[in-house]
Amino acid sequence: MDHLIHETKSKEIPVSPSKTYSLLGVTEGTTIQVATTEVLDESNSAHASPGLVRRIALVFLLTTIITLALALIFPSPLEEPANPAVTPIPAKAPWYFLWLQELIAITTIKIGTFSISGGLIGGILIPAFLILLAAVWPFLDKSPADAVGVWFHRSRRRQNVIFTLICLAVIILIIIGVYLRGPYWNFYWPWQDWPEMPTLF
Repeated sequence: MDHLIHETKSKEIPVSPSKTYSLLGVTEGTTIQVATTEVLDESNSAHASPGLVRRIALVFLLTTIITLALALIFPSPLEEPANPAVTPIPAKAPWYFLWLQELIAITTIKIGTFSISGGLIGGILIPAFLILLAAVWPFLDKSPADAVGVWFHRSRRRQNVIFTLICLAVIILIIIGVYLRGPYWNFYWPWQDWPEMPTLF
């Protein structure tokens, strides 16, 4: 890796009057991508081929081998063909949507005869907030220029913590939905047996 970039020099790039630096072009000034660095010469840089190509091929092969090995060790057969006359209890969404289904379940609040819809809170409001947060966050990001291309830069600690917590929450909701939700979407611990359910035709 000694042939990778070692020396760079700052080069101020003038702002182009015909180019905008934000969505719709309403923001004045520049971004950290405009004030960039310039490689001194080709002797300080690395070529994508064969260095990068070899690494990509290696990662691809390792991923394929690990996936095939896991498929042999932990077989995951397909379920029986769908029968429209039989309704499974519980009916679960695919695993990548299961966190939403679980979120709807845990945000359904009943107080006496009064009920707050989990479909509204967990199915619409919380996902809409997460999408809005992902769309607005780049405009609120005030990270310095030296944070560009640096993993886990100290100035981005808050962003990394929030992103990690959201990912962990989604994973936990998926695990609960897959393993701990039984008939009628009731909660069962792993050591509890599910009740026998009649087959509906």
